Amino acid sequence: MNVQFAAAARAEALEAFEYYFERSEQAARRFLECLEAATHWLSEHPATGKPLSPRTRRYLMKTFPYLVVYRIEQDALWIIGVVPEKRDPTNWRHLL
Repeated sequence: MNVQFAAAARAEALEAFEYYFERSEQAARRFLECLEAATHWLSEHPATGKPLSPRTRRYLMKTFPYLVVYRIEQDALWIIGVVPEKRDPTNWRHLL
């Protein structure tokens, strides 16, 4: 399945990468590897994530406390958010 990132999701992933990079280049690299592994897994197993709404699902990344929020649209997996797990859900409910 083709994986696409919405502009907002790209920005959130970059923000997380920069956060980890300020602390450790190695941690930042591991974050990107973990995000890539999550998107690869979801492209092969799109029903894995827990439903957030009828159209939207979430998947907790391994190792890092981030949710990959996504939708399945035809033959594409759309990543619409990469949000901290602890973030107040009212701050990202617009993704639903």
